[in-house]
Amino acid sequence: MSLEHLAGAWKLLGMHLPTGWKVIEPIGWDPNTGLGSDHYNGTGGHFSVPYIVEKDNKRAFLKAIDLTSAMHSPNALMALHAITSAHSFEALLLEICEGEKMDRVVVALESGQLSTGINLQDKAPYLIFELADGDVRRRVQKVNDTLRLSWWLHAMHQIAVGLQQLHSRRIAHQDLKPSNVLAFGNTRDFRVADLGRAICDGTAGPHDDLLFSGDYSYAPPEILYAQIDPDFAMRRLGCDLYLLGSMIFFFATGFGCTQQLVSRLTLAELPPSLRGTCTASYVAAMPVIQHHFTDLLSELKDALDPSVADDLTRAASELCNPDPVIRGHPLDRVKAGNRFSLERYIAIFDRLAKRADLIHRVAI
Repeated sequence: MSLEHLAGAWKLLGMHLPTGWKVIEPIGWDPNTGLGSDHYNGTGGHFSVPYIVEKDNKRAFLKAIDLTSAMHSPNALMALHAITSAHSFEALLLEICEGEKMDRVVVALESGQLSTGINLQDKAPYLIFELADGDVRRRVQKVNDTLRLSWWLHAMHQIAVGLQQLHSRRIAHQDLKPSNVLAFGNTRDFRVADLGRAICDGTAGPHDDLLFSGDYSYAPPEILYAQIDPDFAMRRLGCDLYLLGSMIFFFATGFGCTQQLVSRLTLAELPPSLRGTCTASYVAAMPVIQHHFTDLLSELKDALDPSVADDLTRAASELCNPDPVIRGHPLDRVKAGNRFSLERYIAIFDRLAKRADLIHRVAI
């Protein structure tokens, strides 16, 4: 196998960008063959090829947009339009985030396009981001056991802030998961990454018509049963709340909420989207889901440190409730304000992180 049949995004090694960056290193793949699966997740991303770039002794992450699949598609122009539209939409959202000074969201340092030849497939649109240490999926395993609870509670606090910042502009992330939260430096600096699957209320985007634009292995259960709420906030912001709560399950048990729920369902209870035989509506299926969810919460509480178990189990119960109508903080559901506000959870995670810090200092 060689790079000859691949688009220009795979052939940027050694090239200089007009702004002074030099492409110095591929990340997680062989520059001779294009093979490799251990991609560093600098911002997440679909249809992209990752590199390290360097300028003035500073290193950064470059995400080049791969046009290979489009050029090999039966309808190359349509496929090309889909990929480039997704890239342009993500770049637009990143500009909004930068303009709004969303400090808990990974924003682009710059964007542009390189070309490795004269053909259309030789073009490589790109985005450059600050270089992270990696995503929390991998980083959490390297944290000292004594410090781990404090570490991931600070991560939860900053993830919630990042989502709230996005929601303030009616941007729903839709693909929040451990690999899309990045850790920077040796400090507790965590940011939400990869807006490639996001939905923005009032701004047409490439994923607006999808039932769910994120990773289905993390999707809320109503999505798996194809329940669609026409209201943007209920369908999109409520989904983000679920994904945030699922991060508690991941940090405490190693698996997201949906993964654990699905593993408990029988073939007759699983929807066709999961190769099951259940054709009932989600409303009809919900009692079974709620039953398993109750068991999951009990197991989650047992897995958590006693100092934070009650608060985090309650937060997980509210954020991940299988019934999207009652998802979110109870005090926000009973007033005329934003029922999907994350402000109370931001305060809860901040308080628990500081409590964990104090416990650690006392233990030392």
